[in-house]
Amino acid sequence: MASSSTRARLRRRSTPAVPLVVLAVALGLGAVSNEIRTAAASRDAARPTISLPIRDGAHLVFTGRVRARAVARLQVRTEKRWKEAAGKRASRSGQYVVTTVLPGADRRYRVVADGRASVVRRFARPLAAPASGDGPAGVAPPAGVAPPAVVPPPGAPHDPEIQEPAAPLDPPAAEDRPGGPVEEPPAKEPPAVEEPEGELPPEEPPASEEPATDDCGVRPQKPEGGLWSCTFVDEFGGTSLDGSKWMPQTTWLSGMVGGELGCYVNTPTTISVRDGLLRLTSLRNLPEFTCVSPYGSFQSRAVVATVASKARFTQVRGSFEARMRMPAERAIPGSHSAFWLYPDQHTYGVWPGSGEIDVAEWFSARPANVYPSVHYAGEVGSSGANCPVPTSSSAFHTYAVEWTPTVMRFYYDDNLCFSHRWMPSNVTPPKPFDQPFYLVLTQVWGAAWNSPVAAMANGSTLVVDWVRAWQ
Repeated sequence: MASSSTRARLRRRSTPAVPLVVLAVALGLGAVSNEIRTAAASRDAARPTISLPIRDGAHLVFTGRVRARAVARLQVRTEKRWKEAAGKRASRSGQYVVTTVLPGADRRYRVVADGRASVVRRFARPLAAPASGDGPAGVAPPAGVAPPAVVPPPGAPHDPEIQEPAAPLDPPAAEDRPGGPVEEPPAKEPPAVEEPEGELPPEEPPASEEPATDDCGVRPQKPEGGLWSCTFVDEFGGTSLDGSKWMPQTTWLSGMVGGELGCYVNTPTTISVRDGLLRLTSLRNLPEFTCVSPYGSFQSRAVVATVASKARFTQVRGSFEARMRMPAERAIPGSHSAFWLYPDQHTYGVWPGSGEIDVAEWFSARPANVYPSVHYAGEVGSSGANCPVPTSSSAFHTYAVEWTPTVMRFYYDDNLCFSHRWMPSNVTPPKPFDQPFYLVLTQVWGAAWNSPVAAMANGSTLVVDWVRAWQ
């Protein structure tokens, strides 16, 4: 959306002219609905897979595959029924990792997704703790059941366990299903059967294929098939911003201002890294000071923060994602946060001719939604007004865009909420989105309908957990 804060980022203006934010653009929403329905119709009906239990301290960890972005519900067998123990939404590649508390006795586990059950994995609790550092004690198998072939040495990923065929699917009682009822399977579906020893589940890629993880973690699925490859990642470790990846924006060098004459500065109070998090902070009602600019210095009482990967990292197309928590100031006008992409060169003219991709914009006056948008010359219907994130200020969420030669798809917490195909007035598609763009993270004061009011706090902070890019 073309807010005044967005335009102020792009050029210095002492009193920017600000149009109202486009919140209810009907064009393009029909395309989003059709795309979502198409994706739903093409769901993979394969049975979920589940790994052997991996002991991690006081927890058990299971991994496997389900339909992309489906919820993998880990169930444990009680005396009378299957009871849900944990749940985790799968990634865009269909992989999941789910954790539960280490049981005090032998237990059987399975995963249910889309109403279908995986094979059953049995965890056999050691009879006694090991007397030394030589590893877990042996377990006497039940009568008629062969013991595990190997007792793992210290550090091995699996505790002793016994595999057995899955029981027929009987969903847990309604009171045990916090995420709502699990779909019932077809009435005549046969019980799940354990895969033969050593055989990979059919959903798992052969060993000769590309690895499912890289420096960015689990590799997302490309729309056309295959997996994205990591090109950029910052987990914000250490105690300072990584200068090889980010350049702080400063008004004294760029001449840019943020919001209502907010001066971009690079200080520990505006840009800081600690505890694995990047914090960008805007401050207001400061003692009046002179903000130095190459286009003429001016008096200001506000400072703002932006970091960009300009001259460090640029990319044409791909997948771009950030995990962030928006500022705490909710339903009070004044704060504006954003994760966006901007062209490295103005190949097709000044803004908006060369394009802009706003992955996630947040306005404190309207905090229940986060807004994706695509800007270019002659833009029509480029803002996504149907991307609610009610807990954007109280919890971390992931905000992503898949940029292809023909369409931008925006995913919030792995859910498609907006899709846009561009038709610029100055160039022919795929222009202007055929040139390298760089990453930008911004925390500024708002303007116009989102201008700070008296009730707005004097400080507002955007917290970023990580940023990743794939191609």
